Amino acid sequence: MVAKKFGKGQAVIETLISSAFLVVIMGAAFNELLTAQQESEKELISARNIIWNNKFNDELMHKSNDYRLERKLGVIVKPIDQLVNVDLPTRNLWEKHGSNFPMAKLSDGWGARSKEGLSNRPASLVVNNLLSGEVTELFQDGLGSLFLAEELSSDSLVFGTISPDVVPEGVLQKKE
Repeated sequence: MVAKKFGKGQAVIETLISSAFLVVIMGAAFNELLTAQQESEKELISARNIIWNNKFNDELMHKSNDYRLERKLGVIVKPIDQLVNVDLPTRNLWEKHGSNFPMAKLSDGWGARSKEGLSNRPASLVVNNLLSGEVTELFQDGLGSLFLAEELSSDSLVFGTISPDVVPEGVLQKKE
């Protein structure tokens, strides 16, 4: 009878000791996980601040043109940019170096950065812009006087011009 009570007591003590060890092990593991989670969160916030900063640091960031859209459009954009010099940057993928959280940002957009760019850039892409010149104006004025059509004269029909006045003021943004 004494042995039976002793066996029950021993089982209770072993269960309590095992439970205590389990609580200590789980507490230590939770502490380690919590610390790792806090450090990862700080690193993620730092990586986000670096990637979304307007002034890119070359030591922390890598600039490339290795992305699918550039590979597809680069075949068209690069020859146009070489012929017309429209300044469409293709090395505009910024990637964060040395982080557990890989991040990337496309920058250097193709939008115009000034009011002159709103008219000059599209005008350089217009094929009719090549027709503007003194010879064409002389030819237009001659046709205009021969056919008595004012619309053909060089004052009325100007090839390759884009009026910047038709662009709403809200579209104009200053880059710093």
